[in-house]
Amino acid sequence: MKDKQNTLIDLKNQQQVQQRQLERQRKQLAQQIRAAYIVGRQDYLKLWLNQENPFRMGRLLSYYDYINRARTQQIQSLHNTLQNIEDLKNTINQEKTNLDQMATEEKNRVEHLQLTQQQRQLILAQLTSTLEGQEQELARLQEEKQQLATLLETLDNTYQFLPNFFGKPTLFDNLKGKLPKPVEGQVSHHFGERLVGSLKWQGIFIEAPAGQKIQAVAPGRVVFAQWFRNLGLLIILDHGKNYMSLYAHNQSLYKNVGDIVKTQEIIASVGNSGGRKTTGLYFEIRHQGNPINPLEWVK
Repeated sequence: MKDKQNTLIDLKNQQQVQQRQLERQRKQLAQQIRAAYIVGRQDYLKLWLNQENPFRMGRLLSYYDYINRARTQQIQSLHNTLQNIEDLKNTINQEKTNLDQMATEEKNRVEHLQLTQQQRQLILAQLTSTLEGQEQELARLQEEKQQLATLLETLDNTYQFLPNFFGKPTLFDNLKGKLPKPVEGQVSHHFGERLVGSLKWQGIFIEAPAGQKIQAVAPGRVVFAQWFRNLGLLIILDHGKNYMSLYAHNQSLYKNVGDIVKTQEIIASVGNSGGRKTTGLYFEIRHQGNPINPLEWVK
């Protein structure tokens, strides 16, 4: 824009020079016209009729020729100057148009930039809020993960000295790949999937309609049956040899702590307690307090 403005100034200066030149040429042409008018009163015919000195008449004819050629040159020069001025006007107008377009484009770019900056600030604020929310959610889930681990450790220490409740001995190790599914439905979240941040799913989530019955996957003793933070109504079975199974987000619990259950015995019903948006069962299997992939154990 600065270059265009400088060009515009130069063009206007050239226009002023041409205007001054035009004024000079007009004055010169006016003088020639006056001179031609004065001399022209003695036209060629009068000169011949008066029978003046032929040498004087020859000089006068030469003067006429010089004056006419000079006048023609001045008229042509004047015409060229007028054309230059007209061209300069057109160029100046075009430069002004270009300058206006550049100004408009610059204004549009500034407005677009400001809008983009506002959108960026809004997105940054949203991202910051989202990250803060995720950090809080991550901290909460990590705390609950630790509390669940503490609960399982406490339960394991509490019940490890109780007598065997199976009747006919059945080692849980021998049931890998043979366990019945705790409930029929579609697995929507798998073991090891990313949950929040660095946290991963420690079990599976099986989507199922509310009220559908949940069965024990193996014989065991109920060691926990009540509400537990974001897992909602939770029931935990101890299967011996440091194996436990967890059933969370239930609508109802049908067993109490200390109850002995058999394989495929109904222990709860599907729900969405604990803040789940969809109904289903969250199912875990743990060995010595560590989560293992349930899908490797069920049929």
